[in-house]
This record gives sequence, C-alpha cells and structure tokens, in this order.
Amino acid sequence: MRFKDSIKISFITLRVNKMRSALTMLGIIIGVGSVILMMSLGSGAQNLIVGQIQSLGSNSIYIEPGSFDPKGGFQMEVALEEMTIKTLKLKDVEAIKKDPLVDMAYPMVYGVARSVYQNNDEKITFIGITPEAYTIDNWHAANGRDIDEEEVKSMARVATLGHKIAEDLFEEEDPIGKTIRIKKTNFKVIGVMEERGMEMFQNFDEYVYIPVTTAQKLLLGVDHLNAITVRAINEDVVDELMESIRLTLRETHNIYNPEGDLSKDDFKVMSQVEASDMMTQITGILTAFLSSIAAIALIVGGIGIMNIMLVSVTERTKEIGLRKAVGARNKDIMNQFLLEAVTLTLLGGIIGFIGGTSISFAISIVLSKILNIDWGFTIPIGSVVLSF
Repeated sequence: MRFKDSIKISFITLRVNKMRSALTMLGIIIGVGSVILMMSLGSGAQNLIVGQIQSLGSNSIYIEPGSFDPKGGFQMEVALEEMTIKTLKLKDVEAIKKDPLVDMAYPMVYGVARSVYQNNDEKITFIGITPEAYTIDNWHAANGRDIDEEEVKSMARVATLGHKIAEDLFEEEDPIGKTIRIKKTNFKVIGVMEERGMEMFQNFDEYVYIPVTTAQKLLLGVDHLNAITVRAINEDVVDELMESIRLTLRETHNIYNPEGDLSKDDFKVMSQVEASDMMTQITGILTAFLSSIAAIALIVGGIGIMNIMLVSVTERTKEIGLRKAVGARNKDIMNQFLLEAVTLTLLGGIIGFIGGTSISFAISIVLSKILNIDWGFTIPIGSVVLSF
C-alpha cells in the first residue's frame, strides 16, 4: 500500500467517526491551549513588571529595612514584617544625600486609612514623601501643584490626590483648596496627580500623598521609614554607590561589619537591575509552575489517544482481516493506525494553538482595559514548541 493511500484512508476513517475523533482530540486541544495560554500570560506579566521597573531608570537604588540573606535572597519573613522594622530614619536620607555620587533621594512611609469629604468616604493608602519623589518617579500634579520642601519641614497638613481618589471623593467638584479628613486630621488638597493607572499590580491613582514628616508624626506616630529611593548621577556608578550607601548606613546605624557581610546589616540595598532580575525570576517560576500543571492535560490527552487507538484495533478486527486478505501487510496496517494517531494530535495541536492564542489575546485586551495597563500580548515560541 502506498503511503499516500494510507493517509487518505486515515482521513476517511476519522471523518466517518467524527464524534469519537473530536472527543479524542479534546485532551490535546485543552492541553496545548492551556500551556500556550499560561506561558503567554506569564510572559506578558513578566514583560509588564520588568518594563515598569526599568522605566524608573537604570540608575535607581532602593533601600529597605531588614537583613539580607545572600544565600536565599530577601527573606520572606522579613519582607512580611517590614512594616514594623524601624531601622531606617530620616537622618539616613540626609547622610546618603551627601554622597557626591547621589543625584537625589527621597524617603517613604505608608499606611491605610479612611479619607472623608462631606458625605463621601473612601479607603485609601496614604504615602509620606518629599518633593524629590515627584522628580525621581517622573510623576507630577496635573492640577494644582506638588508638595514642596517647606511643607515637609513644617509638617504641613497638605495632600496631593491620586486621579481616582480625587474622582471618588469630589466627583465633578474641583478638589483644589478643599479639605479632606484622614484619621481625624484635616488636610488641604493642593494637587491632583496625573493619571497613572496600574503598575506592578498597584493602582497609583488610588494613593494620597502627604509630607513624610506629617505622615510620621500626625498619622502614624513613628520616626522610622518604610523605604528610601536613591537616584545615582548616572548608571555607571550604581554599583559603586550601592557599596558607598552600605558603608554610610553602617556608620549611621553603628554596625561594625568590616568584612561586608550583608546578613549582618539591618537594611538591604538593591539596584533597579537587581529588582528587575528578582521579578523576572519570580514570574518565571510562577509561569513554569502553572504551565507544568497545564501540561498534565497533554499527558492525559496523549494517553486518551493511545487508549482509543488500542480500542480501535479490537473494534476493527474485521476491517484489518479484510485488508490482510487483499494483500495488506502488518506494516501497512500499523502505518494507518499511526497516521490516524498523528493526525489526531496534529489537528488537536493546531486547534489548541489557535484557541490558546485567541483566549490569551482576548485576556490581554480585557486586562489592559480593566486594569488600565499596557498588558502586551506575547506568544513565546518555546511554549508552542513545548506543547506540540
């Protein structure tokens, strides 16, 4: 029997048994589609997060409280307790600013409270900052003005509102000059921030920004910071500046650490590149985990096709006997069953690829609109090759 005849017969057999063929392919369709969908969404999330971190500038350095484990990265238990760690102070920021390699730096504290204006009441995240934050983050008030240095020094009760909070509290009313209440303290609204949307799964338009000193003393009753962001004069000196910052903080914190053991510090210093690498690793692990779960459907689908082909041999004993009677060899019959199996997997793979790609594209559009973010649609070639 010629090879092309075997192919023709295989297609005829599958067409005659449409329902059985469709159900057999279903496992492959779901498996291939799931793997492509998971890896596509994982790649999209990874590109989004890394892109947002990189947009902050490759010369940015982040300082957080808590020790650093050089073997295991940033300790999870420390990360969960950072809100209560009190090792970073405003004096640390002033000491860091004196370094000639520093362009500018700003401290940050944050908390959660209710914000009230007349009959409108919204749950907010308030962030205490200094004027440098607007420049480093390249984000300013679109209406009104930013917080200035004098207001930080005097612990002024002023606030700039995120775009969404301004809409929720004031609706159509102009918020500039109005007074809102946060934790029973009145704040004058001096600005409304530019619309920014979601970044790293945080909606910056729902934040309220106040002077860092006001946040510390009036709202939180603390003297420590949650983080410090530093911008180097250029990206070429980032590594040098990171080491200089460590030396500075060890001095201000009275830490004797001549060997430079990071685990002995009560702070951690991380560059934008390290933050990007860390997020890439985290999202990569998550994507691989989800894809491995989805790949189980591929195994199930493959086993399903094997079972159906095995059952087909028993069901089609008369057909096999008839073909052998007219001269078909065992090899010809084996080729026909293999061609049917390969055809089922190829058709299932193609349909799964189209389905997974279409769903991924639709989800990227929905996420972009709902979350107001630029969720890029990507199909990693590796996911297609792996699933097939």
